[in-house]
Amino acid sequence: MAEKKSRRGRSRTDIWFQDSFLKVERFLYILVALGIVLATVEVIYDGYHALVRAFEYEDFALGVLKVIDRFLIALMFLEILYTVQIIFGEEYHLQCVEPFLMVAIIALVRRLLILAFEISHGVVTAEKLKFYLLEMVIVGVLILALVGAVIMLRKVRWKDRSHAS
Repeated sequence: MAEKKSRRGRSRTDIWFQDSFLKVERFLYILVALGIVLATVEVIYDGYHALVRAFEYEDFALGVLKVIDRFLIALMFLEILYTVQIIFGEEYHLQCVEPFLMVAIIALVRRLLILAFEISHGVVTAEKLKFYLLEMVIVGVLILALVGAVIMLRKVRWKDRSHAS
């Protein structure tokens, strides 16, 4: 028996499968969002705990670095959660790219801070210093490129909004 075709030439079975997959996808996004919320709460709690303990470290800079590290991770989680929120809203697709760029920028800034701390508080040979500095330059260039990408996305979005008005 042939299946009835809808107006667009898709069978009812195709439509049912697509709807079912979309419902499963939404459910999985909800599970991911809940996991991210729980992880964010844990990281923020750990960040405040590290803040209280920062004064107990022999090297205060190490304590501050641990605090900054925890809160930057929390910011990354929040940006990912924002991306999941955009997916639920099914907003403009270019807007969905920006949170990923922000997560990458935060991660790179975090790496830059860790590199700077390792250079200033560790025993670094001249050879190792050369590699650290090279990595810092590469990370810096990547940060500038990603910031440029965010600026371009915002300009495109602004132009689209002004043309729509």
